[in-house]
Amino acid sequence: MIQIKNLIKRYDHSLILDDTSFTFPSKGLICILGASGSGKSTLLNMIAGFDSLYSGDITVWGTSISRLNADELCAYRRENIGFIFQNYHLLSGYTVLENILLACELNTSSEEENRRNAKELINKLGLTDKTDEKIENLSGGQKQRTAIARAIISNPRIVLADEPTGALDRSNSNEIMELLKEISKDRLVIVITHDQQVCSYADDVINIENGKIIAKNLDSQTDITTNNKLSLTMANKGSAFKRGLKNFNVHISRYIAVSLAISIGILAFMLSLSSDNIMEKSISDFKDKNTAFSNGYIKGEDDGTVYEMLNSDERIENVYYQYKITDVTLRLGDKTEVMAEKYPMPKATENMSYGVMPKAGEKEITLSPSLAKKFENNISNLIGKDLILKYGEKEYTLTISGIFNAGYDDFFVSSDIEQDFYENMDGDKSYSISYDVTDFEDIVSVSQMLADKKIDSKVAATEVGALQSTFNSLNRLFLIVSILILAIGLFISTVLLIKLQNSRYKELGLLSALGFNKGTIQKMIVSENLLLSTMSAIFNAVLVGCVYIIGMVFKLAIIITPLQIIVSILSTGVVVIVISVIASHKLIRIEPAAALRN
Repeated sequence: MIQIKNLIKRYDHSLILDDTSFTFPSKGLICILGASGSGKSTLLNMIAGFDSLYSGDITVWGTSISRLNADELCAYRRENIGFIFQNYHLLSGYTVLENILLACELNTSSEEENRRNAKELINKLGLTDKTDEKIENLSGGQKQRTAIARAIISNPRIVLADEPTGALDRSNSNEIMELLKEISKDRLVIVITHDQQVCSYADDVINIENGKIIAKNLDSQTDITTNNKLSLTMANKGSAFKRGLKNFNVHISRYIAVSLAISIGILAFMLSLSSDNIMEKSISDFKDKNTAFSNGYIKGEDDGTVYEMLNSDERIENVYYQYKITDVTLRLGDKTEVMAEKYPMPKATENMSYGVMPKAGEKEITLSPSLAKKFENNISNLIGKDLILKYGEKEYTLTISGIFNAGYDDFFVSSDIEQDFYENMDGDKSYSISYDVTDFEDIVSVSQMLADKKIDSKVAATEVGALQSTFNSLNRLFLIVSILILAIGLFISTVLLIKLQNSRYKELGLLSALGFNKGTIQKMIVSENLLLSTMSAIFNAVLVGCVYIIGMVFKLAIIITPLQIIVSILSTGVVVIVISVIASHKLIRIEPAAALRN
């Protein structure tokens, strides 16, 4: 039985229950009437242990539930209370059998026994052919029968029914009330209703007027037997992960949409990094192909001042004086050409027709077209062939690496070969100074530094500056677009998750009504969030793989480093966890009664 003593309940400044007392019998069907806002649902919530913010005392079978903590109240509901709601509060995506078994998940009975009991109830309630039917496919009457089966499967002492016929027509209402009347023969059934015809099934009707509980039939309160104590046994540990996995499967389509939105957003952001990789590779390829762009050339005599300045700059390397040389012999096969004079010329200002400029340490040579034609009419065929160069007493075997666009006979050799030409010319008058800028990115700044010092240096600063400006502009454009795509993906994912979580308040309120404590519910949600994070990371990995394969098939310039792939996958998982925590924060903290009202 339930004894209410001196109960006072306020909402803000409104007095709902005013120092009222009442004793419910241990069995029978009791209907509660009252105007809207009179306190009917409030009273039911307090009896259910959803609302503990009141003064007075509620005693159920000799135990004051007013003094129970949150976990004890969960045990109280799980072991002693069955709930029936106006809107059924059945879980969509679950079958009739699964909805009923939800109430058994924390009990100590075996799964086989629970399934057997559930099927017996299903048969008794005329739902045999609907056992494996999804809830959303049932009629209103069938849904309420399922809810009744869920309410009584654990054999509770008390059944609390909040407007159980409010969504049903008269025929179905009568059938449901007959079922509740039958159930009330060996337990207490408390029904909130506005329907006077429903009250015809009641053993007693009580009204709430001006904050007081008033009984219509006082004789029904004489049954105050207390043969049994209130049951507050510990729950069987249900698997929060199993529950989370089931919910994840039920909401799989929404979770897929969230995963795709986040994965696509992060993939787009990663592709912006790929564009940066492409640009870096393009610059690297350009540098390899145009090594002369890093070379500087300053014509004129020097007293050592310019040489020392260049040599002391950390951005500059390979500084040396250049001299005019004479009597250079070039031989390729049976053809020989002699150059009476060879003046040092700037490399950076020359354009390549074929191949590349000589690289330091490679023993290479490039020829002007007019000089190349003296060895081969089809000058492109010369690339890769070996040529013998003789200067003084020294002879060099050099590979022809390219043809540059000069309108006169000339050649360039690797800087180490050229310096070897000059090893005995320290006392001669220098013609020019050659130097190399160590980093491609410093070419423009070095050129500007020399210009500021009124030193005329022949370099490719204009071309390099234009190239860098183009690359930087493209990089910024890719980055901005990718950030926008990422932001849109995160926004869509957040909205979808919040919308999904907002649709689940009643689900969590129901779980709390069935005895799931807040800790178990939190673990269930965490399990779902981890599953979503894993799915998103897998989607991201699959998308990256697809992009990589498409790039290979269609020969697209997509460069993604292994580190970027790993960071992309991990960041996808982390981002999903963060968004999920934000989206589910309010869901976890809401009180059961408020969750059931949402």
